[in-house]
Amino acid sequence: MSQELGDLDALQSFLEVLPEKIEKNPYDYTIYSQWITLLRAIDDIESVRVAREHMYRVIAVPEDIWAEWIRDELDQPAFVSSLSTSTNDNTRLAAAEAFGTSDYVLPILQLAVGATEAHFKDGQAIWIQYKEYIEHAIEAAGSAGSVDGNVTVLVDLLQAVFIERLGQPHAELDATFALYSQFVTQHRNDAYEQHMVDASRIVSRTRQRCSIRDDCEDDLAKSAGNWEATMSYIAKLVREKAANTKEIRMLYERGLAFSCYSPGAWDEYISFLAGSTDEMRSSLEVARRAVRNCWWSGSLWAQLVHLTYAENGLHAANEVYARAVSTHALEHSMSEFSQLATARITVARLDHQSDSSANTDTLLQTCKDSLDTAYTLDLSTADPALRLERCCTAVVTDVLFDITMAREMWTQVCKARRECTEAWVLSAEFEKAHGSEANARRVYRHASQRLLDNPERLFDKWITFEYGCGSLPDICSAGHAINLQRHLIQRRAERERRANLFPAADGSAEAKPGQKRQRATSQDCVVEPELQTVSTTDAASSNNVLYVSNLPPSFGPQDVESLLGGRSSVSKVTMFEAKRDTAPQGQARVELSTTDALIAALDKNGLKINGHFVSIHTFKPNRQTRDTAKTATIEVRGFSPETSNKKIEQVAKKTGVPVRVHRSRLGDVVFVVMRLQEAQRAADALNGCSIDNCTLEAYIANADKNAAGPVYASAVTGPAPPAVPVMVPRKTAAARRPTKKVALSAALSATPHASSAEKAQRANAKSNADFRQLLLGQKPPDEGSRGV
Repeated sequence: MSQELGDLDALQSFLEVLPEKIEKNPYDYTIYSQWITLLRAIDDIESVRVAREHMYRVIAVPEDIWAEWIRDELDQPAFVSSLSTSTNDNTRLAAAEAFGTSDYVLPILQLAVGATEAHFKDGQAIWIQYKEYIEHAIEAAGSAGSVDGNVTVLVDLLQAVFIERLGQPHAELDATFALYSQFVTQHRNDAYEQHMVDASRIVSRTRQRCSIRDDCEDDLAKSAGNWEATMSYIAKLVREKAANTKEIRMLYERGLAFSCYSPGAWDEYISFLAGSTDEMRSSLEVARRAVRNCWWSGSLWAQLVHLTYAENGLHAANEVYARAVSTHALEHSMSEFSQLATARITVARLDHQSDSSANTDTLLQTCKDSLDTAYTLDLSTADPALRLERCCTAVVTDVLFDITMAREMWTQVCKARRECTEAWVLSAEFEKAHGSEANARRVYRHASQRLLDNPERLFDKWITFEYGCGSLPDICSAGHAINLQRHLIQRRAERERRANLFPAADGSAEAKPGQKRQRATSQDCVVEPELQTVSTTDAASSNNVLYVSNLPPSFGPQDVESLLGGRSSVSKVTMFEAKRDTAPQGQARVELSTTDALIAALDKNGLKINGHFVSIHTFKPNRQTRDTAKTATIEVRGFSPETSNKKIEQVAKKTGVPVRVHRSRLGDVVFVVMRLQEAQRAADALNGCSIDNCTLEAYIANADKNAAGPVYASAVTGPAPPAVPVMVPRKTAAARRPTKKVALSAALSATPHASSAEKAQRANAKSNADFRQLLLGQKPPDEGSRGV
């Protein structure tokens, strides 16, 4: 009981959204399959019939659905006929009357056989059910003592079914011929030889047609429904003239079962139906199915516009165009939209020509709107053949006789597609045909000075035009201009070739001397008082700028370019030169071509190359200062050389969001910059934390190293110092920090985790600032001036 209630609830929920789903996509096979499954679960056979009838009218029902439908009907005692069929075959019409108009199974069987008989392998199963049903009806009529006329009609019907099947190529042809022999023996034994001779002639012709299909069926099975194999199958049958239209259509349907998302497959199927007089009316339904499966194809929408106009007129065709535009599915390609727009203009022209009282403004506005909408899309996806542009100008010129408007359209096209040679050639040919030779010559001369995609085609058209229409001075002038442009093209190609061979040299030459001097000065280790802020000339005009430091001494511009993604990602590399011995080595400024390349380069921050941990960082323009009192820097030591910055950052993220994480030049210290209110908690979390079998040591570093030494996290108990804004240069902490001795770094890295007493004692030791003063030959500050 609970199972039945659950099925009813599921059916009720599905039926509530069913109309919306069918209206959105009436050709979705999944919707009908789910609908029928829910109805069968509650044994509502009448509703199942309605669903199946709606399904077969809209889409091509596969063989397994027909077989399931017939099984459900044969299991029922009797049904009320709700499906009307019409046939011109008198024998079948008499048989249908013999069964009675209330019979439902016979029409369903006839529909199933008609839909599947052309299938070379799977059609036999449905036909066998049809034959057996008629045989049961003959037996029932004979046992009930019916009138002989009714039995005779049924026997004639069965013989006609056999003869038709024997003429249809199928894999079980010999088995069908054997069944026919049994039928003739049982019901037509008095003229057995004559019936079998007639059937043998039919089977002989059919067997020849089957031999052609055997190899094609094997190839199709091996290719797993590949569309090329299907088209080869169809081409062979057409070439041998061994199939009718119905069989060809069955092969198209079989191929589309595997290639339903291929616009080219649907396009070929629709073209076949539209070219066949027997299946022309079916092409509209197939086109509707096609755009539901491939809604991004402009060619299929164009086919639907044409077929809709032929069937229902201009208004219905305009509705199809509006529906295609509303989906925004064609905006990815100007070429796809152009095919749809060309179809719309074509049907509008046909309607205008068929109606002598039509308004010319409507057709002109249609052309202008289509062209304007097309040129709002990406021009890199435009149609190289300019079909839409030629269609619009041809309609305006030949139908509306508006030469001025056509010239304005070509001007618009040439301005929008400056590099398209075909646009300029067509514009010049238009001027030659409808304007003057001087206008055409002016277009050629103007176009020759553009960076065209195929300049030789333009040159050939121009000189041919001059040979046919121009004077001798015009020919000489055109030849001179063409030779000049060819030389310019060769020089441009040579410059590009050299730029590709020597990108670093070309890039560094573009920098101005003043900018280079300012960049070098800003990278010095010792900060002068007047250079507390970095000049905006150091900021790139583009935001995709990186600063790379701690590079190996042997690294050059090509090495930096290869490190950050190669020539496709890097636009320019500038290596910095140190002005003093104390200035940091191995620094570069890199301009990236795209934001994605910038992000990929930043991911390589902290990469170890030849024992150097490379620092990669970026600075935003016009933001050269920051208030150091609002942030605090945590120095982390004691980690393994294999420990990455991201692992340390993950620990710090548990207490807040790090502003920046970077390494020292020697790679023995990781600096974690965090907001002041979160720095204490982060230092406590990092201090004593174990990563890669190493115990970290973390403490908060004072902003002014000369005034105070390092303050360990466990020793900080008082309130934070007052916020004092300090203007600092835009460069890395590694660049500001003085050079340390390797022995000192090794000693600090090897120091075990200190106790509270040792930390308090270490607080009075000399800081890194003292060592810097000693290295620079300056006197260190007094011990009493150093704060704890």
